[in-house]
Amino acid sequence: MFKKLTLAAAVGAGYVLGAKAGKERYNQIEAKFREIAGMPAVQSATTTVVEAASSAADTAKSAASDTVSAVADKAKTAKAAKSDTDVVDLGTGTVTGSRTGTGSTTGTTMAGAAASGSAPDVTRP
Repeated sequence: MFKKLTLAAAVGAGYVLGAKAGKERYNQIEAKFREIAGMPAVQSATTTVVEAASSAADTAKSAASDTVSAVADKAKTAKAAKSDTDVVDLGTGTVTGSRTGTGSTTGTTMAGAAASGSAPDVTRP
């Protein structure tokens, strides 16, 4: 039903905008539109659509708000659980300190890191 109504509105708008019949025909179309819009059935349908759209918007707003709150709470929890004592020495490629639940990582060399503290030779094209 909605697709048919949309199609009818699009066809009507296209005809009105593209018509070469002039202002008289435009006024006839406008008068017919006002007549149809004034019908009680059309007004009832319009009210129903507006109420449904408002309800859907409220539901979407509530769901989005709940999701944002849940993500914010999860981020706060994760931030509180993270240890701020881990330090990475980029010169030697070692990690000092420990992360909760992973054990000690002191002395671990990162893959591909130069142990001498010098940066790898990278030639740009």
